Amino acid sequence: MGVENLGKSSKFYEETLGLRLVDTGPGRAVYDARHLTLYIIEGEPHPPVLSLTIENLRAAKQRRLERGCDIVDERERSLYFRDPAGVVFDATQPA
Repeated sequence: MGVENLGKSSKFYEETLGLRLVDTGPGRAVYDARHLTLYIIEGEPHPPVLSLTIENLRAAKQRRLERGCDIVDERERSLYFRDPAGVVFDATQPA
């Protein structure tokens, strides 16, 4: 999820929601939210992106293109795409 102010957002997720910080890096923080992992990235605000773990990124991209998905972005091990309602998903292939 993109946030304008990482410090302010981190304080909210830690102090208000009680989430456990599990990793940080330049401009990002990662929280354990029990049944999901929350990644917050400082920059352009945007809603959360649901991430799916896949075995084969190339095959997943081909299936999504064949089914008319709008590919939003592609990275070394992940593919961002939209569903018919405009919700963005991230399909990630582990290293």
